[in-house]
Amino acid sequence: MCECPIGRGPAEMQAFFVGIHNDVTTIIVMKQYYELGEIFSLDECHKLAEEVLSYRTAGAITEETDTRFYRNSFGGNTPGSWEVLRRLTPQIEEITGVKLKEANPYCRIYNNGSTLHNHVDREGLDWTISVCLFTSLKHDWPLYAIEGEEILSFPTKLNQACLMNGRKLEHWRAPLQCSPDEFVIQMFLHWTEVP
Repeated sequence: MCECPIGRGPAEMQAFFVGIHNDVTTIIVMKQYYELGEIFSLDECHKLAEEVLSYRTAGAITEETDTRFYRNSFGGNTPGSWEVLRRLTPQIEEITGVKLKEANPYCRIYNNGSTLHNHVDREGLDWTISVCLFTSLKHDWPLYAIEGEEILSFPTKLNQACLMNGRKLEHWRAPLQCSPDEFVIQMFLHWTEVP
């Protein structure tokens, strides 16, 4: 007879213990996404967004040309994004329950016609926070991900963050349709799992 009690650990993992005869086999299924809510103050969001825009003006945030994934967007990183990545690492390790090392941050400015095609993240970008630093959109523009048969939707609202295992969850956005003066600034913080 098999019994499958479900328990929750501090990292919100679900563990299923299956009794087979006198042996116990443990299968751990980690949660692959978390809605984090607001992770910055509005003042910090504003400062980080202003830094991205100043780096865009200076030419350090540049047009993304890999049309397999992107169209009409600009990306790069800033000193503030590196500081935030380092600062949040202990909290993300606690949430995921795994040891992590900082991979890199990335900031992206999305404009009318921007695309983010279906993809999984490249090797080494295991866990990612996506947080909206600025939006002038008059409508939501969600990030979608698929887990099994379920399509997940994460809103693009100021200071709203989600954390996901982008190596395991395919994710994308519909092409952005907005007026030419509207745009979104997203910050991505990437970590690599340490074996």
